[in-house]
Amino acid sequence: MYLGKADVNTYDKGAGREFLVSNGRGSYGFSTVIGANSRREHGLLVVRHENELEHSVLVSKIEEVIYHSSKKYQLSTNRYKDIVYPDGYRYLQEYQGNPFPSMLFVIHSILLKKSIFMPQGAGCTIVKYELLAAPEKIRLDIRPLFAHRHVSVVCAETGKDNFSVSSASERTIGITGRGMSSACEATAGNWSLKPLWFENIVYEQDDCAETPESDSLWSPGILSVDMSEGESVYVILSEKPSSFTTGQLAEMEAEAAKRFEDILEKANISALNSAEQDMIASSYHLVDTGTEDKSPIYTGYPSVSAKARETFISLPGLLLATGREETAEKTLLYWCNVAEHNDWVVPGALFPDGKSQFGYADDGLWLVYAIDKYLTHCNDTKNKEKFADCALHIVNKYLSGIEQLDLVCDANMLLRVTGDNSCRYWMGESVDGEVVVKRKGYLVDVNSLWYNALKVAAKYVLECGKSEDADKLEAAAAKCSKSFGEVFRSFDMRGLYDFVDPNTFKGEYAIRPNQILAAALPFSPLSDEDAQSVVRLCWNELYTTYGLRTLDPHHEKFKGRSEGRPDQRIKARYRGMAWTWLLGQFITAYIKYNPTRKDIGWTFIRPFNSHLRHGCLGGIAELFDGIMPYRPNGDVLSAISLGEMLRVLYEDLEEEC
Repeated sequence: MYLGKADVNTYDKGAGREFLVSNGRGSYGFSTVIGANSRREHGLLVVRHENELEHSVLVSKIEEVIYHSSKKYQLSTNRYKDIVYPDGYRYLQEYQGNPFPSMLFVIHSILLKKSIFMPQGAGCTIVKYELLAAPEKIRLDIRPLFAHRHVSVVCAETGKDNFSVSSASERTIGITGRGMSSACEATAGNWSLKPLWFENIVYEQDDCAETPESDSLWSPGILSVDMSEGESVYVILSEKPSSFTTGQLAEMEAEAAKRFEDILEKANISALNSAEQDMIASSYHLVDTGTEDKSPIYTGYPSVSAKARETFISLPGLLLATGREETAEKTLLYWCNVAEHNDWVVPGALFPDGKSQFGYADDGLWLVYAIDKYLTHCNDTKNKEKFADCALHIVNKYLSGIEQLDLVCDANMLLRVTGDNSCRYWMGESVDGEVVVKRKGYLVDVNSLWYNALKVAAKYVLECGKSEDADKLEAAAAKCSKSFGEVFRSFDMRGLYDFVDPNTFKGEYAIRPNQILAAALPFSPLSDEDAQSVVRLCWNELYTTYGLRTLDPHHEKFKGRSEGRPDQRIKARYRGMAWTWLLGQFITAYIKYNPTRKDIGWTFIRPFNSHLRHGCLGGIAELFDGIMPYRPNGDVLSAISLGEMLRVLYEDLEEEC
C-alpha cells in the first residue's frame, strides 16, 4: 500500500484514509494517515481491560513540532468545531502501509519518517521517528494526548476530570485520570511538564448523532529531542511504564516486519498483486491468537466484538485461505465444546464471564457450514470424527426443535421460527420498538442452511461409519428439498420468497438477497435451473458494485443511503444498502453454475482494488450505500466482508495448478 502526495494533500483526502496496527491480543492503534482522529474509536493505544465489554482509548494521538533555523513546523492535524488546525498534512509526502504504517514528512531538505507498530502480544504501541535527511541538527517536540475513556463515549467537559502525572523520570512519565492509567516512554529526549487541555476536537465520521460530538484530551507536557541526520528515537505508549532498551525495540520492529512477510508466505492464495497482499495482511488484525484454547475472530473495526455467526462465515476466508489451518482447528474445537456445553445449541455470543447469549436461529447451521469448509480443506483425520459428531448432534437438536431459539422443525422438514422475536434472524434489528424487517415462519436463508447442514452431517457421519444415522439424515434432506421448492419458489419473481407465513403459505413479494444462499451453499435444495434463476434475479435486481442490496430498489420501502436520523440510518442497512458478504455468496453461486466464466468473477472483484485505497487501508467495509456513490458504512474493516472476498479468491478464482 503506497499513497503519494496527491492522495493526501487535502484534509478530506487524508482523513478519509485510515491505518490500523494491532498486537494479536485485542489491543490496537487506529487513526488516519494524517494523524487527525475522525472517530471516537481512533487512538494510538486502544486496549480492552479484563472483564470489560468495551475497549478504552488510553493515548489518543501525538502532536509533533519540528524546530529548525528559528522556524516552527507543526506536523499534526486536528479537526475542531470551526477549524482544521494545524494543517500538518501539507508536509506529508508519502504513506506506506507495508510492513507497517509509515509516513514521510518533507520540509525543504528535512525528511522525517514516522513509523507505527505494535509488538506481538504486548500491550503497547511504538512510534519511531527517523531523521533521514537534514542540513543540520533539528529539535523535535513530541506532545502525547491522553483520552482515558471508553470508545463509546466522548468527554466534552474538562472541569470534572483530574488528570495528573503519577510518576516521572528523565524519559518516562506515568499518567492517571478518569479511573485509568497509562505511560509514555522514549529512548531519547527530556520531558518538560506543561499540562494542557485540547478541547472541542470533533470526530466527523461518528455515527452517533445523539451523543456529544466533541472531545477533550489532556497532555502532560512535551518531550524534546535534538536529532541529527541518521538518528532515531522510539516512543513507547503503554498501560504501565516499561523499560525496553533500544536494542529490544529494534528487535520488536524487525519482528513486526517479519510478521507481515510470514502472513503472505503462509497464505494459500498466490497474492500476485498488492491488493491481494493487503487483504491478506489485514486479516491478521481480525484474529486473536492470545489464548491456548480459542482464537476469537473479531467482527471488525471499530466494533471489535466476537460473535458466532460472523466467526463461522468469515473463517474459511480469514483462516483457511490465509494458511492458518491450526487456528481454524482451534476455533472450531472451541465452538464445538461451547455447543456441547449448551446441550448442542450454539449461542450467538459469550459474555466475559462465559455465559451464553442466544441469538440467531441459524448460528448452529453456520457452525456446520464452517466445519464442512474446514474438513474439505484439511485432511484432519485426528478431529474428523469429533467434528462429524458435533455436526450430527447440532442437526439432531434442530430436528427436535430449539426452545431457546423459538425454532421448531415441522413435519415437512422445514425449520419454522415461532413467535415474533426479531432477534432470531440477521435482518431483525429494531428501532424505537419497530422491527426494520418483519419476517416470520419459514425463512429462506435459515432453511437453505438447514438443508446444507443435513447433507454435511450425513456426509461425514457416513465417512465415520455411521450408516444408519446417515440414512436418516439423507431422508430428512430429501424431504426438506422437496418442501423447500414447494414453499419458497415464486413463479412471479422467478426466484424465492424471503419468508413464508406457515398459516397462510403466502410469501412476501419483496426481492431480498437471502435467497442467494440457496444457490451458493455447497449443498443446494434447488435444481440447477431454479438456482440459476435465483442468481439472475439477484444480479438484475440487487447487485451493486460492492455488494447485494438488502431490498429491491423498486420497493416502496427502499432506502439506499445511510443518511438522516440514526433510526433512518439503521433502517437503510436492511432496506436497500448493500452488504459485501452477500456479494461473496453471489460470486460463488455464479461461478458454481458458470464454471468457465471466472473472467466475470474477476469483474465482480476488481472494484475493490480502488476501495482498498480508501477507508481502512487494505480492508473492506461492512456495507455500502445501495445507490451511487456507494459510500462505505459500518465497520471500515469487516471480518465477513474481507473473509468472503478472500474465500472467493481462494475457492472460486484461484487458478488450479
